[in-house]
Amino acid sequence: MIKHIVMFRLEGQGTAEGAARFKEAIEALPAQIPQLVSAEVGINDGPDAGNWTIVLTATCADYADLAAYAAHPAHLACVAIIKPLLAARACVDYQF
Repeated sequence: MIKHIVMFRLEGQGTAEGAARFKEAIEALPAQIPQLVSAEVGINDGPDAGNWTIVLTATCADYADLAAYAAHPAHLACVAIIKPLLAARACVDYQF
Protein backbone atom coordinates (compact mmCIF):
# COMPACT_ATOMS: atom_id res chain seq x y z
CA MET A 1 0.00 0.00 0.00
CA ILE A 2 1.08 3.57 -0.71
CA LYS A 3 0.36 6.54 1.52
CA HIS A 4 0.30 9.85 -0.38
CA ILE A 5 0.49 12.91 1.88
CA VAL A 6 0.39 16.39 0.38
CA MET A 7 0.40 19.75 2.13
CA PHE A 8 -0.75 22.90 0.38
CA ARG A 9 -0.25 26.52 1.37
CA LEU A 10 -2.94 28.72 -0.14
CA GLU A 11 -2.85 32.50 -0.43
CA GLY A 12 -5.13 35.18 -1.76
CA GLN A 13 -8.77 36.05 -1.80
CA GLY A 14 -11.13 33.08 -1.59
CA THR A 15 -8.72 30.79 0.27
CA ALA A 16 -11.28 29.48 2.78
CA GLU A 17 -13.87 28.87 0.07
CA GLY A 18 -11.33 27.20 -2.21
CA ALA A 19 -10.09 24.95 0.58
CA ALA A 20 -13.65 23.87 1.42
CA ARG A 21 -14.48 23.15 -2.24
CA PHE A 22 -11.22 21.20 -2.62
CA LYS A 23 -11.95 19.09 0.48
CA GLU A 24 -15.43 18.19 -0.75
CA ALA A 25 -14.19 17.34 -4.25
CA ILE A 26 -11.20 15.24 -3.14
CA GLU A 27 -13.16 13.27 -0.56
CA ALA A 28 -15.65 12.30 -3.30
CA LEU A 29 -12.90 10.80 -5.49
CA PRO A 30 -12.71 7.25 -4.04
CA ALA A 31 -16.20 6.67 -5.46
CA GLN A 32 -15.03 7.91 -8.89
CA ILE A 33 -11.48 6.55 -9.17
CA PRO A 34 -11.14 2.79 -8.60
CA GLN A 35 -7.39 3.03 -7.92
CA LEU A 36 -7.95 5.39 -4.97
CA VAL A 37 -8.58 3.39 -1.81
CA SER A 38 -9.19 6.39 0.45
CA ALA A 39 -8.80 10.16 0.63
CA GLU A 40 -9.07 12.54 3.55
CA VAL A 41 -8.51 16.30 3.59
CA GLY A 42 -7.86 18.40 6.68
CA ILE A 43 -8.16 22.18 6.62
CA ASN A 44 -5.97 23.93 9.16
CA ASP A 45 -7.97 25.73 11.82
CA GLY A 46 -5.14 26.20 14.29
CA PRO A 47 -4.08 29.61 15.56
CA ASP A 48 -0.43 29.56 14.44
CA ALA A 49 0.37 31.89 11.56
CA GLY A 50 2.48 30.31 8.84
CA ASN A 51 0.95 26.84 9.07
CA TRP A 52 0.04 24.98 5.91
CA THR A 53 -3.57 25.46 4.79
CA ILE A 54 -4.55 21.93 3.72
CA VAL A 55 -3.27 18.41 4.22
CA LEU A 56 -4.38 15.58 1.94
CA THR A 57 -3.86 11.94 2.93
CA ALA A 58 -4.66 9.38 0.26
CA THR A 59 -4.08 5.64 -0.02
CA CYS A 60 -3.52 3.55 -3.16
CA ALA A 61 -2.55 -0.10 -3.56
CA ASP A 62 0.71 0.64 -5.39
CA TYR A 63 2.61 3.32 -7.30
CA ALA A 64 0.88 2.43 -10.58
CA ASP A 65 -2.47 3.12 -8.95
CA LEU A 66 -1.12 6.39 -7.52
CA ALA A 67 -0.07 7.46 -11.03
CA ALA A 68 -3.52 6.54 -12.39
CA TYR A 69 -5.18 8.58 -9.65
CA ALA A 70 -2.90 11.56 -10.30
CA ALA A 71 -3.70 11.57 -14.03
CA HIS A 72 -7.45 10.96 -13.67
CA PRO A 73 -9.63 13.81 -15.01
CA ALA A 74 -11.66 13.94 -11.77
CA HIS A 75 -8.44 14.49 -9.78
CA LEU A 76 -7.23 17.13 -12.24
CA ALA A 77 -10.54 18.96 -11.76
CA CYS A 78 -9.81 19.06 -8.01
CA VAL A 79 -6.34 20.47 -8.64
CA ALA A 80 -7.90 23.22 -10.76
CA ILE A 81 -9.94 24.36 -7.74
CA ILE A 82 -6.89 25.40 -5.72
CA LYS A 83 -4.31 26.03 -8.43
CA PRO A 84 -5.02 29.80 -8.61
CA LEU A 85 -4.54 30.01 -4.82
CA LEU A 86 -1.50 27.73 -4.53
CA ALA A 87 1.57 29.32 -2.94
CA ALA A 88 3.46 26.12 -2.02
CA ARG A 89 3.11 22.34 -2.10
CA ALA A 90 5.00 19.57 -0.27
CA CYS A 91 4.52 15.82 -0.76
CA VAL A 92 5.65 12.54 0.78
CA ASP A 93 4.79 9.13 -0.70
CA TYR A 94 5.73 5.94 1.13
CA GLN A 95 4.96 2.24 1.26
CA PHE A 96 3.40 0.79 4.37
